[in-house]
Amino acid sequence: MKSIIRSAALALTAVITTTAYQAQAASKTLEYTVHRDGKTIGTHSYTISDKGDETLVEVTTDIKVKVLFVTAYKFIHASKEIWRNDQLVSLNSTTNDDGTPKELSIQANSGKLIINSKVKDQDRRQHADTPMVPASLWTPNIVTQNAVLNTLDGTVMNITVEDLGTDRVEAAGASVSAQHYAITGELTRELWFNAANELVRVRFPDKTGTEIIYALR
Repeated sequence: MKSIIRSAALALTAVITTTAYQAQAASKTLEYTVHRDGKTIGTHSYTISDKGDETLVEVTTDIKVKVLFVTAYKFIHASKEIWRNDQLVSLNSTTNDDGTPKELSIQANSGKLIINSKVKDQDRRQHADTPMVPASLWTPNIVTQNAVLNTLDGTVMNITVEDLGTDRVEAAGASVSAQHYAITGELTRELWFNAANELVRVRFPDKTGTEIIYALR
């Protein structure tokens, strides 16, 4: 009888522990279709997981531009960010920028961000002050910044942000109200955040001046 009671107690404890962990580790994924000049060229996504005071953000991008069925340009990117108490503490990314490999590792240490990057096998070490927001775009905190971190090579990009007011945009199959911001300077992006502070749309010109749109699906 005692062994049965003990087994039941252990099972109940396991259920409670699992439930508590799930409650602490809430996760959501935002997925986007990437368009270039109205044509679908790839996908982009964020998976955001919260556990206590820590947030893990996983970013993936897979873009291929084809001309006459031949891939003329490709961009494949994956990164992981760890935030603690709303401050970036680490970021690691790998990128294939049309055949150019890029690697980035960022760690917070004593009020500084230690930035190690490798582009075309060339190593570079940099520093930046904390707090600093990466240009991964998912957090609305980016619109309060005057400088952001490039998530491919770790360089600091100076920016200006303008609030363009409220728009209605298509997102996830519906028309939604979203706050519209324009980022200019060393990074050019237009961002739309909904009432839940979720990024629902991104627009910017590529190197040829052609319009790129990330649309939440």
